[in-house]
Amino acid sequence: MTEIGESWSLSTEAGASLSADELVATLAAQHDRMLATWEALTADQWDHPSRNDSWTVHETARHVADVIEGMTAQVYEEPWPFERVQFDPNSTPDLWIARSADDPPSRTIERYRAAAVRYRERIGERVVAGHSGTALTPYGSAHWTMAVVHGFWDAWLHERDVVVPLGLGTQSGADEQRLAALYGLLMAMIPARMFEQPFDAVVHFTGPVSCTVAAAHHDGIVSSVERSRSDAELTADLCTAVDSLSGRGSPLQDVVPGAPDLLGALAGFLSS
Repeated sequence: MTEIGESWSLSTEAGASLSADELVATLAAQHDRMLATWEALTADQWDHPSRNDSWTVHETARHVADVIEGMTAQVYEEPWPFERVQFDPNSTPDLWIARSADDPPSRTIERYRAAAVRYRERIGERVVAGHSGTALTPYGSAHWTMAVVHGFWDAWLHERDVVVPLGLGTQSGADEQRLAALYGLLMAMIPARMFEQPFDAVVHFTGPVSCTVAAAHHDGIVSSVERSRSDAELTADLCTAVDSLSGRGSPLQDVVPGAPDLLGALAGFLSS
């Protein structure tokens, strides 16, 4: 079991507490592993259904490449690379991946690698410079680093959408799992924010990485922070719980016994 060092926190108002080195290193670990996984896939594996059964493995990878290209354009203030439409999580990603329907896997890998390098460089520069701008996120306008962490979380889940059905196992590192837990529990606060309800939850996550996260919504601000285990109200396996909070895998009540209904509200929406 990996023990964590200095606590991290996320907040829609203050952003991610990670240093430039911590954030860039966490992103790089994910990017490099994703590329290594994709480069090792066979033709049959690329065509295999992903955990999201409406997409193949290649379609999932193309979506991940689309997202990082879009996020790279945003942080460099470059033209948006896709058709401008009102974003709908149930339809817009399908419109984006339609552009690359004829691309071979090698082109998807090339797109992702090129964007990832530029993206990390710019993220590091912005954090060092103390950039304090905002970005649009699923919970409204927030500190720009929250959009970065959202992109990380989205890719982390989609990586699992690929490797789990292929039986490849998951190898994400300790810092990636910490950040996924922090953000996964923060995202679970969205229904509370939508309904303007104050809400708090503390979960002790177990597995190769052990960490306790307290997430809250109060007065329009959504936050999560690593805390002492003694504060935990609920306990769950980290990867299984983050999956369930995002509408994947088993229902939250099975994964996090005793969890209040509001904690699983977002998962119900995402899986509907």
